[in-house]
Amino acid sequence: MTLLKQLVILIVALFIFLFCGTVYLNAENSRAFLTEQLTTIAQDSATSLGMQLSPLILDKNNQVVVERMVDAVFDSGYYREIHIANMEGQTLILKKAGTRVNNVPDWFIQLFPIETPVGESLMTSGWQQAGTVKIAANPGIAYASLWASSLHALYWFLGASVFTLLVGLVILHFVLRPLRDVEMQALAICNREYPEQAKLPWTLDLRSVVQAMNRMTQKVKEMFAEQAASIERMRAEAYLDTLTGLANRRYFDMHVKQLMTADEPLSHGALMFLEISHLKEINDQKGFRVVDQLLVETGALLKTLLDECDCHEAFAARMSGNTFAAFFADLDQDQAKQLGTLLAQRLSTLHERGMTPYSDVGHIGVAMYHGQKLNNWLSEVDMALRAAQSNGPNCMHFYAPQALDGHGSLTASQWKEVLLEALNSQRIELYTQVVNTVDQQLIHQEVFIRLRDELGEQIPAGLFVPMAKRHGLIQEFDRVVINLCLQELHKNPSLKLAINLFPASISHPEFVTWLVKKLSATPELAAQICFELPEQEAVTQLDDLRRFIEQVAELGVVVGLDNFGRGFSSFTYLSSLKVHYLKVDGSFTKEIDQNRENQFFMDAIVKIAHGLDLTVIAKSVETAAEQTMLESLRVDGEQGFGVGGTELWKKAPSL
Repeated sequence: MTLLKQLVILIVALFIFLFCGTVYLNAENSRAFLTEQLTTIAQDSATSLGMQLSPLILDKNNQVVVERMVDAVFDSGYYREIHIANMEGQTLILKKAGTRVNNVPDWFIQLFPIETPVGESLMTSGWQQAGTVKIAANPGIAYASLWASSLHALYWFLGASVFTLLVGLVILHFVLRPLRDVEMQALAICNREYPEQAKLPWTLDLRSVVQAMNRMTQKVKEMFAEQAASIERMRAEAYLDTLTGLANRRYFDMHVKQLMTADEPLSHGALMFLEISHLKEINDQKGFRVVDQLLVETGALLKTLLDECDCHEAFAARMSGNTFAAFFADLDQDQAKQLGTLLAQRLSTLHERGMTPYSDVGHIGVAMYHGQKLNNWLSEVDMALRAAQSNGPNCMHFYAPQALDGHGSLTASQWKEVLLEALNSQRIELYTQVVNTVDQQLIHQEVFIRLRDELGEQIPAGLFVPMAKRHGLIQEFDRVVINLCLQELHKNPSLKLAINLFPASISHPEFVTWLVKKLSATPELAAQICFELPEQEAVTQLDDLRRFIEQVAELGVVVGLDNFGRGFSSFTYLSSLKVHYLKVDGSFTKEIDQNRENQFFMDAIVKIAHGLDLTVIAKSVETAAEQTMLESLRVDGEQGFGVGGTELWKKAPSL
């Protein structure tokens, strides 16, 4: 029960108590007054009638006159009984009437009984006593008067009570408004918002509560910021090169291995090595500060290159003192050559700006991924780098693998034809992988998409997704997957599906409008769908993501961030982004039972996520040892081949 209702009930109960007490005391006082009046009237009437009858009572000839005089008094209705007797006590005249009470309920008469006072007078004739007159007053009029006064008091009190109650409710509404604001403030904190009440109430007690709540809100906000900053410092110490701000060798090895062995493994990509020349000579001539500045500027060149490339997964790392690496997923040969050439051209700007006294700034080697192991890939890049060094200053060399065949050899226009044909013919296959809680309870099944070409050959996502982006077909693939999932949910409403959306889709108002309309048509199925977006891309469009979450949340749809932690973005955005769960990137899960840095990082993520009521799911779980460690770190869910492999769920049409 709310405080307002409790106060209203208390006020009403108090009014009822005061009303009953007031009416009762008023009735009691009125009854005493009326009893005294009746006594006076009875006595005065007896005295007056006795004096009038005294000269007539002994004369029998006046008997008629006496009776008429008595009748005249009795007929007035103010008396219940008139009794005239002689001195021997014999009744001469007796008039009686019942108590007449009009419109007065019996319970009132029983509650407030009024005595019938009797007035007595002695009749004399000269010095001789002639008899007595006894007159009993009729209490009916007193009851009527008492009832009327009680009703008047009731109506007045009820009117005053209703008016006072209404005024009190209005006052309570304004007085208690700060408490409602405090409630909304507490709920906002639970929803990862930190509002403060600028307007303080005039009630001193409530003002203290609001001020304390504002202080607590600020403290919670500061605690989250400090916790996020602590995690970021820990991540930077473990995975960042402190001088350049790029990733370090540990991060490079860990993430490239994860991308090559993930549930959706790397299909093609490019790896670039950049080696700065004459670093020892510059250190001997100019000192370590000049060397450090040169390395920082080199890192800045790589960051600029990453920002300019059209690649959803790319990062740069400092591998050793003078060697840098850049990884680009889903990049074709032409794009890789263009990026390598562009970086080689920009190397000379470091000499022009005085960062190095040597015009031979460095060399670049580039090699493509074509299914080889990581060590072989690194060897190919290293060979390309050595070839560039032999070619001259600031050169780039591209390692040419064996001629590509199949889908890897398709041109951009050919890719568009393949994608359109796959969409029109619905040559789309859906695979699912279960996501369980640590106690093996199903959370949902994540949906993966594959294509079949007209010959029936499967096209990995790593190949067709970049081309779909280039040709503006991403939203069409999202529409097809959503429609197929809704069709399956119609057949089996008990399913819980997690659909990967491309971040570009939520930036298109037309697509979001279509999606909301589609889900609104089947609200019972909307609650069975989760949408996932990769964190590294989603954080670059937070405003679009917030609007999207608000729109689909009204339909009961859950939204999560996939591959969480892969990038180096600040965690502070989580405090204002109302996602429901985080899927931690598999690079932090691999061999976590043996990697202390990953254990610390996962533990920190779990703490900050649970503080925000977020569910944490670990990806790429493969061994029992990893599962045991993740359970000890209080992870909520697990996904990977150690939990459940990928299974074909929706086949493409037969060819």
